[in-house]
Amino acid sequence: MSDDSTDSAWKIHSALVDWTGKVDTKASFALTLEAAILSAIVLLTRPQQPISQIASPLGLVVFWLGCALLGGAALAAVSVVIPRTRANQTAQEWPENYVYFGHLRHWNPDDLTQHLRASDSDILPVLSRQLVNMSKIAWIKHRRVQLSLILAVAGVFLTAVASLSG
Repeated sequence: MSDDSTDSAWKIHSALVDWTGKVDTKASFALTLEAAILSAIVLLTRPQQPISQIASPLGLVVFWLGCALLGGAALAAVSVVIPRTRANQTAQEWPENYVYFGHLRHWNPDDLTQHLRASDSDILPVLSRQLVNMSKIAWIKHRRVQLSLILAVAGVFLTAVASLSG
């Protein structure tokens, strides 16, 4: 029964790796799009360009609020792709864990070999802890990509409204 559970855990692990890779790709796409939009806005704020013609104080406030939202969107996207190594936690957790490279880096190769060969060494608890930690990271990454895209849409909307109000 333990082999079936361990196989299932490894399948879940593979799915988490896949989901995490996909959310990183989405964040990279969002960041590229947001950077392009911000660059276009900078070009449109030059003299004689439509956005530089915003005269009303309310229009300027709306414009700069939209730019701030786009900047926040870019920061949210960056926060997704920044590696999460959990360095402080792994320094204490490593003796009980050996699935994550952050834990493995603390092991002596001979000690790890002996531990893995031990007949009483059950990987399922170790793998289960890793699945929970990976899931927390994947959840945070997905929520931050959502936030990035929502802020970007709101920022584009506000800057467009401000530029059309002249």
